[in-house]
Amino acid sequence: MPTTLFKTKTMNKLLLIPFIFFTFLNTNSQNFKGIIEYGKRSEEKVLTKEDIKRKKENPEKHKRFQKMNSMYAEGEKKLIFKLKIDNNASNFKMKPLLKSVNSKKQLGPGPYDRGIYFNKDFRILQLNAFGELFLISKPKLIWKIYKENKKIGNYVCLKATTEISINSQGSKELITAWFTPKIPLSFGPLGYDGLPGLILELEIHKKIYFVKKLTLNPKEQIKTGMPTKGVKLTEKEFQKVSSGTLDKFRKNRGY
Repeated sequence: MPTTLFKTKTMNKLLLIPFIFFTFLNTNSQNFKGIIEYGKRSEEKVLTKEDIKRKKENPEKHKRFQKMNSMYAEGEKKLIFKLKIDNNASNFKMKPLLKSVNSKKQLGPGPYDRGIYFNKDFRILQLNAFGELFLISKPKLIWKIYKENKKIGNYVCLKATTEISINSQGSKELITAWFTPKIPLSFGPLGYDGLPGLILELEIHKKIYFVKKLTLNPKEQIKTGMPTKGVKLTEKEFQKVSSGTLDKFRKNRGY
């Protein structure tokens, strides 16, 4: 049952549901399978007073910056991610890009777009970084679910947020997901899971991952495949490795 060409319509905004933990028990989800394709785009940037000031002070630099942003936006349009779900397990990864004859380096994919995300009763990310393959175990997510809703395609979606740690210093980032209880699959892009319904849109790092094509209970066999190769680290341990590598890079460059 494939569905394509999703459009978003914002609906009424209400109050926060007064609980953090939400237990989702749906026996039908045990028999659900799906193949979902997502795209990626940047959030619409609103110029601040500081941006306007810099634009006036150095219009040429601003023009170059805008041109680079446009190039990345064009690159993002070519990205397609596939989420495969088989009962209580999922696998999310980016489809291979065609090699560009004009550029050796593809613009658009972020560092985490090239990872393989596997979810079951746990969350795993296989990521190639700093010349090494890592197998990173990620912590369970704690969601806040709101009554605020909007329509994506034919599905009314509820808003949910969670906080994640983004570095070894403990800095946090708020992540927003829009999920539909009408599809009892507790998964989404980039390994985000644990909500009572499929995530159709994810807002993270000023980027939006959005559903493009939805196929539920396809006849073809679905293989989620758990990645097993890589140096095993927790997310906190990987953040320490990342921080140390960045510090070393800055020291070598004299920063």
